[in-house]
Amino acid sequence: MRPLLAALAALLPFAAAAQDSAAGFRPHLAQEVDIGLYTVGTTSASDAARRGTSTYLYGELAAGLHLAPGFSIQGVLAFEPIGEGDALGGTPDGGTTFFRRQSAFLEALYLEWKPDADTTLQAGRFVAPFGRGHHDFPGILTRIRAHEVNAITDSLGFGASRTFLSDPVFGEHDISAAIFTLDRTFLSSTLATRRRCCDEAYERFNRNTRAQGGPGNTGQMDNAVLALDGDGFEWAPGLSYHLGVLTRGAGDDGTAREWGYTAALRYEQRWSPTQRTLFFAEGVQFRNAAARPRTEVTLLGFDPDTGDEVETMLDTSIRERRSFTTLGVQHRIGEWRGTLAWQRDQRKRSVEAVPTENYVEASIGTDLPYNFSIDAGYQYGRYAREEVGGLGTSHAVLMRLGWRGF
Repeated sequence: MRPLLAALAALLPFAAAAQDSAAGFRPHLAQEVDIGLYTVGTTSASDAARRGTSTYLYGELAAGLHLAPGFSIQGVLAFEPIGEGDALGGTPDGGTTFFRRQSAFLEALYLEWKPDADTTLQAGRFVAPFGRGHHDFPGILTRIRAHEVNAITDSLGFGASRTFLSDPVFGEHDISAAIFTLDRTFLSSTLATRRRCCDEAYERFNRNTRAQGGPGNTGQMDNAVLALDGDGFEWAPGLSYHLGVLTRGAGDDGTAREWGYTAALRYEQRWSPTQRTLFFAEGVQFRNAAARPRTEVTLLGFDPDTGDEVETMLDTSIRERRSFTTLGVQHRIGEWRGTLAWQRDQRKRSVEAVPTENYVEASIGTDLPYNFSIDAGYQYGRYAREEVGGLGTSHAVLMRLGWRGF
């Protein structure tokens, strides 16, 4: 943490110099809100605990304090339930839950400096620039499910991006990079909703610690992301791409370095001034997912002398290759939109096998006055059953009332 603070302090003279060189500039605050009230009504599920209705807030408030031309302090306050699976409907257990384990926390707080129009430097707490879908997938739950799998949050370190090619024919291309560690400072704490006694469903309720382990939780700046983005092609208007590679070291519970790879495409076809179709796809894969954590496996055998069945505990590690795929299309007619998306979460493991999950979501929505929007849809799911194993089937009705403003 001390080297990071020293680096932040070193940027202040640049901010002062920039302010002196810009006549008429005044510090100001810019903000943006994108938040939704979600309702997931699971009408049918193989597990009774999944049936019922969950309502919660999910979204973010972003703000930037611009202290000088090109120099600012950026922050993002995220709102979401912090229980296990709550952001995707959770386990209402046949009833109705309102804002259960609802919380807020700082997803990002960093200094940003733009020495020129093509370069951006960052230092602080941020979401590493790995995947794309968790930020901009259309639909209702598609973005949330991507966030659960491949958003590299709680990243504390340094980032940079630069536009290295800008051409009318070949498009505009950016390269981004970040080095970071898992944030264990007080900034990783939740701002509301502390864990209740004996409720193990809380996924986060206090600041990160070394003891919790996990990939990236090394205490060192030995985790990194490299990404490429491009759009603005003259020969393919509406086409954009994203490529990324990630590496994270093993925490105390891990045995190997995790590697991640992602590729995403978006293409928007405009048919008329009021109609357009967006096609989107993203594939993410983690090798040594979760940094190959240690585990104990129970082996059944027989005593050679008595013939009785005996159990033996074997210390091993979980070698996992996790692939998360999204394919979808959205068509817009004026203020109305319809979205169809398919998502697959496949986890190939050496031990403790987990079946492949598949979800199909269909929704329609429209923009409303005063920056409000509403979407309603249906989701069919084939999910992994934790208690009894195998796959379960679920059907759910979805709704989102959103508001976006400045």
